[in-house]
Amino acid sequence: MPALTDLPTELIQLVAGRCPALDIIALSQTCRLLKRACDNAAVFQMSFELHLPEVNSTAFKDRKALVHFMTSYVDGPKKPCQRNEGPKMTWLCLAVAVHWLPDILVELGRLASSVNVHATLNPPQMGQETKEALRGVIGFLSTLPIWGCADACDAKVAALLDYPLQFAFSLAMSSLKRRQPLKTHDLVGDPRSVFMSSTNQLLTVVRGNYDGREMGSDYDKFQGSWIGKQTHALLLMTLISRNIYHVLKATVPNRLPNPNKIEFLGPWYFVADKGKYDEHTTWTEATSLRPRFPLLTPNLIATQGAKGRYFYPFAGDEWWSWYTTRARDLARRLDEGEWNGTYTYDLQLGGRVDAPMQGIQFRRTATKGDTYSVEALDGTDGVNRFTLSGEVDASAGECRVRFRKQYPAVGYDWDGLVTPLGICGGYGFPENPRPSGYFWLWKREWMDVDEDIA
Repeated sequence: MPALTDLPTELIQLVAGRCPALDIIALSQTCRLLKRACDNAAVFQMSFELHLPEVNSTAFKDRKALVHFMTSYVDGPKKPCQRNEGPKMTWLCLAVAVHWLPDILVELGRLASSVNVHATLNPPQMGQETKEALRGVIGFLSTLPIWGCADACDAKVAALLDYPLQFAFSLAMSSLKRRQPLKTHDLVGDPRSVFMSSTNQLLTVVRGNYDGREMGSDYDKFQGSWIGKQTHALLLMTLISRNIYHVLKATVPNRLPNPNKIEFLGPWYFVADKGKYDEHTTWTEATSLRPRFPLLTPNLIATQGAKGRYFYPFAGDEWWSWYTTRARDLARRLDEGEWNGTYTYDLQLGGRVDAPMQGIQFRRTATKGDTYSVEALDGTDGVNRFTLSGEVDASAGECRVRFRKQYPAVGYDWDGLVTPLGICGGYGFPENPRPSGYFWLWKREWMDVDEDIA
């Protein structure tokens, strides 16, 4: 009977590529011939594609399309890793990560069951080594929805997130992916449920932010930063979507965006010249950084003996670069396409849900640098027809809108932020600094149905 080593190298690689990454590593350690055949980028790439969760997004129709794009990115002239065997280590890390993903989600769910979301969004206390490994795991989980694996976002593990913005993004995505109505036990009575343990505390944080309350010097510094403002906008979206599902008591695919249809990867990833998309913003200041496809930079893999080292690369800058670039790109193009949305008077579960806003098509009226004026004249909602007019600041560190929503008899001032999930903020009257309610706009093309919303 022929031995495995008697097969041509190409066949050995095809067999190995069907195996999980850790089995490939073990196989490559048995002899020099199998090490030469298996210990390469192509084999780990095959394993990654086979074990990756299902992909469905506006950028990639399936796993093969995603991996094809990743290959050109990893092997390109500006490859994400120039050291430690670059492409091979990139695919190795990815293959190991997707192999461990099911077990990681189970373990994180167990850990999250005993953790409450603190109003200050502080992570639980843990050792530095555990914290570093967890940071990489969460970076990977936060990246999967951008690729098109929306089901990887799980609200149960959001309480463990080390970065507030990733926490808020994952929480908002998990609230959107819920295509069934929330059950009562998801919302009340179960202290292990993030939905209840976080809802009241999120209310405290979000209301405090939009009401202008002081919540301590350390938190005030974060609250006034760009990342702090983006975090609160995403938390506001989470509360709005939870309430819609809770109040309507039924699936509402035509009332909220479908996470698989949200355009997370803009045109800069699919053109050769990235020169004009060169801004990156940290939470303390604006810096210049070339935006990258949210993959990884496996330079820390060489750390021998470190637990969870295959996840370390996902704690790099790629996710942050993607987020800030995407938010600014969307802010620059509000006048493209039609927008829909919703508004609420209160953030409590069970609050009133009115008919949605529709027919919002912005027209640019003036431009000055990164700031431009827009108007939308044909909006409708459950109250009446309305117009929107005002200013968009798409500069680095802002991505802010200030609009006037005008009905025939009354008007409201809007103040919001542009995020990768749309435009969100508060509305009210000029004489009252506290908002009277909150709004959220998203692209109509992000929704499931193409018909008027009742």
